[in-house]
Amino acid sequence: LRASETINPPFEVSYWHYALGVAQEWRERAGKERNMQWDELIDKLSPLASKDGLYLASEDAVDTYLDIRFTSDHPAVLGAMGILPQNKLIRPDYMKNTLDWILENWNWGKTWGWDYPMAAMCAARLNEPAKAVDALLMNKRTNTYLLNGHNYQDSRLRVYLPGNGGLLTAVAMMCAGWDGNEIDTPGFPNDGTWNVVWEDLLPMP
Repeated sequence: LRASETINPPFEVSYWHYALGVAQEWRERAGKERNMQWDELIDKLSPLASKDGLYLASEDAVDTYLDIRFTSDHPAVLGAMGILPQNKLIRPDYMKNTLDWILENWNWGKTWGWDYPMAAMCAARLNEPAKAVDALLMNKRTNTYLLNGHNYQDSRLRVYLPGNGGLLTAVAMMCAGWDGNEIDTPGFPNDGTWNVVWEDLLPMP
């Protein structure tokens, strides 16, 4: 996606929604009134573009799931309800459809190390813990961790810290959950296959 030609990608629109909401909360904590212009922006953000029950890479990328250029690199749409909390723009059923399609069909050989944790966080928020674990354990080159702990991408890029940061963030969220979650260790299946012990982690927003 080229920045100068891209219209309303879901992750970025959702980030605006989240960031403006947080900014308003901070104003209120500081004893200030809400900024009415910011509230108007939140209310008038574009709906997330979708087609056939799947979220598109952007409003203008109508062939998202037909053109390999769009199904390579980052599956960034999952960040809208993975890295970020759910917002009023997101339909969970559409996001679940999108997650399932991406897990099954994405060109994972052309991704980066933080894409797997992002998919895992999206799956966890959608109450799909088995898929969250599967995403973290996907057997792909860019999801390789060397004995020294570094996330290996290729012979040129043997140290990829965004992958490490993504993994740590995803596992922490899968353990501690997020604001409003009421399920213990929501990112791990509650079927007896996991015995998860953790401490001193805070929920994600």
